[in-house]
Amino acid sequence: MDRSSPILQLIALFLLPYLLSHNLANITTDLKTDESSLLAFKSHITNDSFDTTLGKNWTTKTLVCNWIGVTCGSRHRRVIALSISYMSLEGTIPPYIGNLSSLVSLNITGNFFSGDLPEELVNLRRLRVVDFSNNSFVGELPRTWFRTMTDSLEELYLNHNNFSGTIPQEIGHLSNLRILKIEYNKLNGQIPASTLSQCSQLKELALSNNNFSGALPKEIGSMIQLQKFYAYKNSITGTIPQEIGHLSNLKILNMQYNKLNGQIPVSTLSQCAQLQELWLSHNNFSGTLAREIGNMTQLQVFEAENNNITGTIPQEIGHLSNLRIINMRYNKLNGQIPASTLSQCSQLQELWLTSNSFSGTLPREIGNMTQLQIFVAENNNITGSIPLEIGKLENLCLLDLSKNKLSGSIPPMIGKLYSLNDLVLSGNKLSGPIPFTIGNLTRLRYLHLDSNNLTGQIPSSICNLSSLEILHLSGNGLQGRIPQCLGNFSTLLSVLALKENQLHGHIPTFADGNKLEYFNLNGNKLQGPFPKSLCKCQSLQVLDIGNNEIQDLFPCWTETIPKLRVLVMKSNKFYGKLFSDYLKNDNILPFPKLQIFDISDNKFTGCLPDGYLKNLVAMMNVKINGTERRNKFVDPAVLVLKGSQRKLVGILITSILIDFSNNQFHGSIPCSMGKLNSLIYLNLSHNMLEGKIPTSFGNLSALEQLDLSSNQLQGEIPWQLTRLTFLSSLNLSNNHLSGPIPEYGGQFRTFENSSYMENPELCGYPLTKKCTDVDKMHPMLPGEYDDFEFLDAFTWKVVVIGYGCGFVFGVTMGCLALSYRRPMWLLNIFFRVQ
Repeated sequence: MDRSSPILQLIALFLLPYLLSHNLANITTDLKTDESSLLAFKSHITNDSFDTTLGKNWTTKTLVCNWIGVTCGSRHRRVIALSISYMSLEGTIPPYIGNLSSLVSLNITGNFFSGDLPEELVNLRRLRVVDFSNNSFVGELPRTWFRTMTDSLEELYLNHNNFSGTIPQEIGHLSNLRILKIEYNKLNGQIPASTLSQCSQLKELALSNNNFSGALPKEIGSMIQLQKFYAYKNSITGTIPQEIGHLSNLKILNMQYNKLNGQIPVSTLSQCAQLQELWLSHNNFSGTLAREIGNMTQLQVFEAENNNITGTIPQEIGHLSNLRIINMRYNKLNGQIPASTLSQCSQLQELWLTSNSFSGTLPREIGNMTQLQIFVAENNNITGSIPLEIGKLENLCLLDLSKNKLSGSIPPMIGKLYSLNDLVLSGNKLSGPIPFTIGNLTRLRYLHLDSNNLTGQIPSSICNLSSLEILHLSGNGLQGRIPQCLGNFSTLLSVLALKENQLHGHIPTFADGNKLEYFNLNGNKLQGPFPKSLCKCQSLQVLDIGNNEIQDLFPCWTETIPKLRVLVMKSNKFYGKLFSDYLKNDNILPFPKLQIFDISDNKFTGCLPDGYLKNLVAMMNVKINGTERRNKFVDPAVLVLKGSQRKLVGILITSILIDFSNNQFHGSIPCSMGKLNSLIYLNLSHNMLEGKIPTSFGNLSALEQLDLSSNQLQGEIPWQLTRLTFLSSLNLSNNHLSGPIPEYGGQFRTFENSSYMENPELCGYPLTKKCTDVDKMHPMLPGEYDDFEFLDAFTWKVVVIGYGCGFVFGVTMGCLALSYRRPMWLLNIFFRVQ
């Protein structure tokens, strides 16, 4: 036994209290430094909601290790981790953060921090994980960091900020970096693959949604540990280099939305033995799909839509037993869809073949693709009938074969697709009835059978589709009555389009709480009254019942539907006057959103409804996007269906119009129509309107088409119409207009004789009748009376007052002259008599 042991134990006994107190003092000091640094950080946070999160917790009354988001080490009691993500914090990062010298993990993602990153962050030499993503930082990437954190930093997340400039060479010093995510910034230049390859442990590299350009460098092949490479939405050009085949660990390659060209180097990519996801959509790839694609045996996702790939789908693709998604939309592929080959891809769940040139019939082997959930082949040249075997696809959620040349009937077997959410067969040549088994598809949300040759009645089983959101059966030959259940069977139904069929009977009534937005029955044989229950459709935007046989008074209750943008009642048997009790309430504007108002070809009488016209605020001062084309009126509404979701994402209004033509309106045209300065199409023809054309029409600055023909209008054509620079069609024929046709410019020199025919008193170009000097004496010229609406209202009053005052004044002056024997001063003032 060592004799010195008791002596050493005695010394240790005396030194231990000192060592413990000294160590505790150091820990306390260091922890105080951490506390003051975090309090300084707190003082730079400026948002209002701060007091409800860190403001009440980060105080000296609480031990710093117990603060929200703070973690201390168990041994040295220093702050080693700070995580304050997704707290909606605003402010900047102060330099004091660099005093947290024991920090290993720093996470402030999902806030609103801004400004530059402080240089003092270089002092955090122990940092392994830095996450500054989803903020608003600016400036260049921090070069000084990359010089000092050479051994510690493993994960760096700077994505979704506003960093600019290039990737600095210093980033190559981070020898232990495994994850680098800098996507969604404003970085530019060529991708520095030679620099990044020095990060020998790099496994995930995310550069997407920046401004990188130039070719993909060959040195990319030196990043041998790389497993995930994301560079979509940049401007990378050229071909994919052969050296990428050296990346034997690569699992995900995403180069979508670039400018890559050439043939897809399948033979090279097949050397990436672990490749599972290949995303190459929205580039300029061309040529055929090489047979070597069958060697990519680990491939699960192949996305190559929107390129210029030609030829057929190679048989070798059937070797890809792990393949789940094929997306080849918007290419130039041809031939028959190789269902027998694709059925060998036993895991295939999604097959997207939209807008190619596939032809031939749909093979029966399609029924062997039992795992298929999505099959989209719209806009091709597929012929023949829908095979019965399609009923075997029990997992199918989306089936879209629209815009092909399919014929025959819809097989009842389609009723076995119990998982189906979307069924889209529009734009084919399908015939026969809608199968009764359609009612088995209780999960169906979107049903599009429009633009076919379907006949028979709408099956009553459709009432079972309680999840239905869109029912589009327009453009067929369907007969019978509209099932009453369509008015109340689904609280989710937003689109009911049945136009251009041969349906008859009454319009169904509607229940409370419905979500209907688009209701189109145009072009049927519907009769009876117009159901007032439609006023319960408070989300309705488009209401089109044109070209039917509905007989009723004007449905004034429609003016209270708050979102109504399109009201089409043309070519029915409506009658009576247009008036409303609702207009008595000054707080309620009628038709607050209405942009298309078409009641033409009915039997409406009385004066034009000034109470409506002067309050159509959605036709006033509408701002049109500069990129939006000014379309002529074709269809009152266009249903915009986005991609595979088949969801109504908006209703595109192509024109702002009023059409009251072919009725029995009389009286004058209200001057208030001049307020509708966003109006593009106005048709008041074939009525019994009288009086003058309002000069206020000169304010209709967006007007393209104006038809006032076949009325009893009188007076001259207002020169103010020459202000309408967009006016491309004018019809004033068959009236009683007189005087010269305006020649002051604008569009009037482009209109032909037919615009003015059957107005015997009109003269001037383009008519053969020339104007006399008397005809050319205009009471109003451009610039003389800019306030012409004021003049219209008050000129006659001013004239009467003027004549009256003049008469009184003249008589008075005459009496004075006679009484005072023509005093010379008076005659000199008024009559210039010397």
